[in-house]
This record gives sequence, C-alpha cells and structure tokens, in this order.
Amino acid sequence: MYKSVMILAAVGFLGFAGSAHAQFYLGVHGGANFVQDSDLEDPLVADAEARFDTGFALGGVGGYRFGVNDSLSVDVEGEVTYRDNALDEFDIAGADFDASGDVYSLALMANAWVNWEIGDSGFAPYLGGGLGAVIVDIDDPEIAGIALEDGDDTVFGGQVGAGLGYSVTEHVVVSLDYRFLITEDPDFDGTDAEYQNHTVLLGVRYLF
Repeated sequence: MYKSVMILAAVGFLGFAGSAHAQFYLGVHGGANFVQDSDLEDPLVADAEARFDTGFALGGVGGYRFGVNDSLSVDVEGEVTYRDNALDEFDIAGADFDASGDVYSLALMANAWVNWEIGDSGFAPYLGGGLGAVIVDIDDPEIAGIALEDGDDTVFGGQVGAGLGYSVTEHVVVSLDYRFLITEDPDFDGTDAEYQNHTVLLGVRYLF
C-alpha cells in the first residue's frame, strides 16, 4: 500500500513539474499532538479503551505551489511526519489502570492545500488534506506494571486541516495550522485499536 501511494504521488508531482508557474518549496514543522481515546477490540477483553498523554509531532514537506490567480494558489506536496505520545491509562470494563509505554507513528502523505492571499497583507489562510500510509508502533506497553508485547502495523490514513500562512519575505512563509489525522485500525497481534490524532503545528517553508 505504501509503495502504491508513493508511486501515485511521484507521478502527480512529475506531471506538475513541467508547469512554468510552479514554485518548488521545502519546509519543516513541529508542534503538539493529541491522540484521541482509543477503543480496543480484543477477543479476550470487553469494553477496553486506551488514553494518552499529550505528545509531539515533527516533520517535513516538499512540493510545488501553483499560482491560479493573484490571490489564489494550490500547494501539492509530499509530507513525512513523526508523532509520539505516551500511554496514560487503560480503562477495562469501567476500571482504570495506570499504563506506560509509547505509541508513535510515521505518516507518509500526499497533500493538497488551497491558499487565499488577503490583499497585500502577507497573510494567507489555507485548507486541504491528504492521503497516505501510516506506520503505527507501540513500544514497551505496560498495564498496572504488567508488560505487554510490542507491536506495529502499516495502515491507510487520511487527514484534513486548515491554517494561516504569513509571507515574511518573497521566499519565506511561516504558518500555524491544525490537522486531524485518522487511520484504519492498526492490528497489534489480534487487538485492533483506533488511531486518531489532533495536531497543532508551527511551520516554515522556503519557496525557490
């Protein structure tokens, strides 16, 4: 699945690369990541839910910006973002148990964002989203001091988001945005777990 998504993204980028109106850009971003409480489906445990501490996200992008008119542009990009959150609690049949361990993911996304320039202010709100592959990994999980098996799975994911960019110079854009990432339920040795994230990011891009 990962290879198929990346091939489609690459073909799309190559098709757009011939446009005379395209500006290539590179960027980095980082911020806070919040994993929603995760319902667990396990054949041996009923009504189980995992809760998480606030974590962080770090990543980078590379893509093209296409000018539609003086105030409208479209960004088409590839994104790699790492997210890391610690386990906080497990709720099993209404009883809470302390938990530890880390859940982290690596999202490889193909995105499109629509930007609207607000006159000559330098500000440009934007919205959009993307699709791709997400590698989800659980490391050193414990419930009430009892160690569980590590696990990982690669699943299909999608995200939507919106933000505000500001052109510091002709080539440098800083941004603040929100993204909601949702994936297929990763399977950890027979236990299916929801994986949904709310991410707030500060970013900077350089347009060539």
